[in-house]
Amino acid sequence: MPSAGPASSDSPVSGGDFPRPASGGQAPSGDGAAPRRLLRLIDALCSAQAPVPLAALAASAGLSKPTAHRLLRVLTGEGWAVAHEGGNYSIGPAVRALGAAITGSGSRDSIERVIVELQKEVRQTVHVGVRSGDRIIYTHKVEGDQPFAMASRVGMYQPLHSTAIGKCILSGLDAGALDALVGRAGLGRRTDATITTRAALDEELARVREGGFALDEEENEANVRCIAVPLHTTGRQVAGAVSISTVTFVVAREEVLALRGALTRTAHRLEPLFGS
Repeated sequence: MPSAGPASSDSPVSGGDFPRPASGGQAPSGDGAAPRRLLRLIDALCSAQAPVPLAALAASAGLSKPTAHRLLRVLTGEGWAVAHEGGNYSIGPAVRALGAAITGSGSRDSIERVIVELQKEVRQTVHVGVRSGDRIIYTHKVEGDQPFAMASRVGMYQPLHSTAIGKCILSGLDAGALDALVGRAGLGRRTDATITTRAALDEELARVREGGFALDEEENEANVRCIAVPLHTTGRQVAGAVSISTVTFVVAREEVLALRGALTRTAHRLEPLFGS
């Protein structure tokens, strides 16, 4: 890194950023300046009770509007913020999942407790996942009782278009957001059953919205069938999804569909943990 030179757009005060004093009374500078700006913006998002205009977020975080807008593109892409019509922003599903994992640990219901109860009822593998950028990430998993262990793990990323959890998340996007995502990520083939055209994806998402659940019919991994139900915030945003994964040569399709009731009841218990 050069020791000196003109101020770049990442300088803590370039582009009109407001040098808010740090805890030691000094304006943010040096190697930690960029992370501090991002953290201030996340703090401003989390402090808001409703979607906030860009200008208000920038002022609250002590940033210029161009810098705030640039950072918000990163946050929305990674699922830490959601962009609304009219240039407003709110916290995203990744923040809600993190908050649910922390605040739920001492309550009667927590994500872990709820999905363990579901696993005991259905005896299959249970996942919770949220959007992270242009993929999903598994935040929780309880292994099933079957002798065939799933290759998934907490922290694993998977495509949106080929997984039941991902389809639930895609079903909550408007046409413009879906266009942008498919343009970036594509519809890559994972198995012979993977949806690889936009027309087929649109038809599938219409079924998800109408039925309130999504299926992965060996589309992401051969011999694995999954069913998922969206997790909504009180504002009706799709924060993520909860799923049951089965092995096709052990559990018939009709048996998987019969698990929808238990899965929906579990989703209703999980949704309050994801906040407003």
